[in-house]
Amino acid sequence: MADDLKVLSDLKNKFAHYEDYQRCLTGLSRAIVEINRINKESAGQDEIGKTYHQQVDRPTENLTETLKYVNKRLGMVVDAGNQTSDIMATSDEEAGSRSDGF
Repeated sequence: MADDLKVLSDLKNKFAHYEDYQRCLTGLSRAIVEINRINKESAGQDEIGKTYHQQVDRPTENLTETLKYVNKRLGMVVDAGNQTSDIMATSDEEAGSRSDGF
């Protein structure tokens, strides 16, 4: 059975790019929060400002929530990849150290 399982020596590196993606999304999320803050403070409360907020506020909130969701999912992929790599590395070590042939 152990012959059927192959672990890439650079398995953790395969998931490293997801951490980069997650960092980029975190930076993008911060920029969008700042844009949202500026938008809410800028348009005013007259009729034009109210119309502006009706058109802009909800879509930017949706974008913020979508980025949070994607960022969370990427974090889950990174964690799962690291855990899988650790489990496989431990299994390889244990299988190599057994002297009973099993």
